[in-house]
Amino acid sequence: MSVKHLGAQLYTVRDFMKTEEDFMETMGKIKEIGYQYVQVSGIGAVSPACIKEASEKYNLPVVLTHSNPARIINDTEAIIAEHDLFGCDAIGVGSMGNYTHDTAGFMKFAEDFCEASKKIKAAGKVLLYHNHGFEFERFDGKLGIDILLENTDPDAIKLTFDTFWAQHAGVDPADFIEKHGDRIYVTHLKDMMVKNGAPTMAEVLNGNMNFDRILEACDKAGIIWHMVEQDTCPGNPFDSLKMSYDNLTARYEFN
Repeated sequence: MSVKHLGAQLYTVRDFMKTEEDFMETMGKIKEIGYQYVQVSGIGAVSPACIKEASEKYNLPVVLTHSNPARIINDTEAIIAEHDLFGCDAIGVGSMGNYTHDTAGFMKFAEDFCEASKKIKAAGKVLLYHNHGFEFERFDGKLGIDILLENTDPDAIKLTFDTFWAQHAGVDPADFIEKHGDRIYVTHLKDMMVKNGAPTMAEVLNGNMNFDRILEACDKAGIIWHMVEQDTCPGNPFDSLKMSYDNLTARYEFN
């Protein structure tokens, strides 16, 4: 039986995590839905101690984060210590930020995060990069994401692979996983539907993406961590998270 762990990307409910009190309440709601793990991202003034308290209170381990890129580079030891406090081994970067979306930009990003990734690796953790769509643009015949992967330590920098944004860029997510599974630490499960003629985010299994193939490819690659994320929701984001959870757990077995 393939191992699959299902969690919630808290960025989905970012508007409900501005304070520590809100964060605690939100974690309780995530647990009530049924999720067993979380990614911490998009939070407000919430301390690492509060994250630890909420994680332990609701038995919701933090699998990964999105952390401030400048702090990762310039204050690496403190970032590592904070993640040690709430028991998280994956320190994530949400995007390239101000780096140019070209060969030079991807090379510069890899160079700038090299030293931090070495320290993170030495601490027994991993640095993660989260893709959007622009990483799949070609520069002299090579995808931006490939430039990044080819110029970083495969054991120190891995991917948070966002299925929606890959599909949005015209890339088959399952094919990408089959090719780069050894560089993917965790997925963002996010579906796509067409609404008023435009691609739109949808609750998982309410859209048109082939999650049978996506999760089969993950199983073969040994990718066990899966986080449900929906940047924009048609209504209450907790309702969207519950719908995705119900859809996924009705169709697949998660541990």
